[in-house]
Amino acid sequence: MRIRFLFLSLFIYFIAFAQSSSEAEALFNSKKYVEAGHIYFALLVKKPNDALNNYRYARCCYEVQDYETAIKHFLKSGTKYPLRDYYLADSYFYSYKFTEAIEFFQSYAASSTVNQVFLKDVNDKLQRSQIASRLINRVEEIEIIDSTSVNKNDFFPLYKLSKDEGSISFKKTNINNRYVDLFSFVTQRGDRKIYADIVGNNIDIFTADKLLEDWSHAEPISKNINSKADENYPFLMLDGVTLYFASTNHNSIGGYDIFMTRFNPNTNDYLLPDNVGMPFNSIYNDYLMVIDEIQGIGWFVSDRYQPTDKVIVYRFKYNENKKYINTDDTELLIEYAQLKKFKKVKQKIVYTEEDFKSPVETIKNQSISFQINDTITYTNSNQFRSYTAQNLWNEWFKMNENLTEKESLLESLRYSYTVSEDPEELKEIEEEIINLEKNVLKLKVTIPEKVKEIRNLEINYLKQHDIQ
Repeated sequence: MRIRFLFLSLFIYFIAFAQSSSEAEALFNSKKYVEAGHIYFALLVKKPNDALNNYRYARCCYEVQDYETAIKHFLKSGTKYPLRDYYLADSYFYSYKFTEAIEFFQSYAASSTVNQVFLKDVNDKLQRSQIASRLINRVEEIEIIDSTSVNKNDFFPLYKLSKDEGSISFKKTNINNRYVDLFSFVTQRGDRKIYADIVGNNIDIFTADKLLEDWSHAEPISKNINSKADENYPFLMLDGVTLYFASTNHNSIGGYDIFMTRFNPNTNDYLLPDNVGMPFNSIYNDYLMVIDEIQGIGWFVSDRYQPTDKVIVYRFKYNENKKYINTDDTELLIEYAQLKKFKKVKQKIVYTEEDFKSPVETIKNQSISFQINDTITYTNSNQFRSYTAQNLWNEWFKMNENLTEKESLLESLRYSYTVSEDPEELKEIEEEIINLEKNVLKLKVTIPEKVKEIRNLEINYLKQHDIQ
C-alpha cells in the first residue's frame, strides 16, 4: 500500500512538474519573461542543476535587466546553448565587468553557430568593452552637488552659467526623421562662436569669428575633432584652449561620450581628443560637459538608467586637480564608475539669479512674423525688448514644434491602430492615443494663451520705457 502511495505521489509530482515546465515554456516563447521567470525559479528550487531551466531563467533575468542573476545562471546552464555566450557577454557588459565581456564576446564571435544578426552588435560591444576595460582602471573621484531627472527636452534650463563664462544655446532640428540638438557656445567677449551643424547625415563642429555685424564664414573646427560619427555639444573653457565636446566616434564606450582636447598654437590645431573617462562617461549617452570656473561647478547630461524620454543632469564640484578612486574592491570600483556611489558635496554652492546670464536660446529665424500691436510686427526674436517676453517667445516656439511632433506621432499611431490585429498591441496603442490626444488638446489651449502673455509683456515694456 505504501509503495502504491509513493508511486502515486511521484506520478502526481511529475505531472505537475511537466505542466509547470510547459507553462513556463509557453510564457517564455510569448516573451512574458517576468511570469516565465517566476515558474523557472520554482523549478530550479526542485532541480537546481537543470541546464535548460538555468538557461531559460537566466534569459528571463537578462530580459528584465537583472544581469547579475543572469550571469550566475548562464554559467550554470553549460555550453550547449548556441546563444549562451552572447547573452552572458552582454550581461557582463551591462554589469561593467568588461574583461569577462571581452572573453565571451570573442568566444561567441568565434563559434560555428554565430548568428549574423547579432554579429554587428557583438563587434560593436567588443570594441566598446576593450576601451572601457582600460578606462575603468582610472575612475575619477568626483563630488556630486545634485542630480535631476527631467524630460529629454527640458534639461537645458538647469545649466546656470555665470555671465563671464560665455553663453550657451541650442536648437532642435530633424535629420532623417530623428530630432537632434544643435548646440552652440559663444565666448564671453562675443567674438567667437563654436557650434554644431549638420553635414550630410552627421553632425560636425564648426567655428566662426565675429565681424562687424555678422559672423565670418564657418570653418570645420579640426580634422582631429570631426569624424565620420556625430560631434556635438562643444564648450570652450575660459583659457580659450581647453575644449569639451561629445562624440559617437570609435573611442566612445556608449552612444555619445564626452571628450576633451586642447588647442596647440605650434600646429594651429587641436590635439587628438581624450575620452574623459568614468564616471562622466558610461555605456549609455553622456554629453554637454560645461565647466563654470567662477562658481567652481560643472554639469553634464546622461541617459544612464533612465526611461527613454528622460535624462539626468548631474551638477558637480569642479576640481582642477583630479583624484582617482583607490580601491582593490572591484565591485566598489564599478559602483563609483556607474555613479551608483559617489562623494557628496558637504555644502551646496549658493548663487542668485543675478549671477547668471540666461542660457535660453534666442531662436534666430528671419522669416518669423509676430505681431505685437497694430503698428509693430517683429521679424526676428532678437527684436524683443522685454527679456521675459523673449524667453516666453522661445517657449512658445518650442511648444509649436512639440505640437507638430505630437500631431505627427498621433497620425502614425492612428494608422497603426487600423492595421494591427494583436489585441494586446491594440490596447497599448489605444492608451497611447488617448494620452497623446490629451497632450495635443492641452497644447492647443496653452499656445494661444502664451501668445497673449508675450504680447502683453512686450507692450507693457515698450510703454514703460516710452518706446514707440
